[in-house]
Amino acid sequence: MKKNLLIWVLLLVVSAAQAQVTNNVSGNVDKQVLSKQITQLMRNPKKPNQDLQFVLSGCHAQQIIRDNKADVQMSQPVSVSYSKGESGWGVKLKDGMFEMKLDFAWADVTGLSYERETDDDDQTYYSLKIKSQKKASGTTFDLPLYTTNETVVKNVMQRLEKVRQSCK
Repeated sequence: MKKNLLIWVLLLVVSAAQAQVTNNVSGNVDKQVLSKQITQLMRNPKKPNQDLQFVLSGCHAQQIIRDNKADVQMSQPVSVSYSKGESGWGVKLKDGMFEMKLDFAWADVTGLSYERETDDDDQTYYSLKIKSQKKASGTTFDLPLYTTNETVVKNVMQRLEKVRQSCK
């Protein structure tokens, strides 16, 4: 009797561990798919020289914007950055090159929203706003999503909200 009970307990523990591993793998795959979709949506069709990336890794996110054919002329390269914990930013400029990186922790994100916007070329897009609050200072990250389909934007925002909730 005790052997049977021990075997059942052991089977339950192994099943629970397998379910947790499956959930973690599934969550990572979902984040990779979401990262790829956001990266594609951030690409401005009128700026083909820009290389954009949005990377979700655990409870951390990074946005990278690079333009190797930027209208930048510098006598000396400039690099400026700021970092505090898992959040920060950095900008690099030199002749013909611009790079900006923004990092944030999902645990600091207090809200998500979006707005329909129009750029200088009268191109309509959606701006996904990620509000972050750390003690006395707050920041808003804007992700441009070049689509006219509001349903796509709502879907992305809902999936990001799930990431945010899982990182509280």
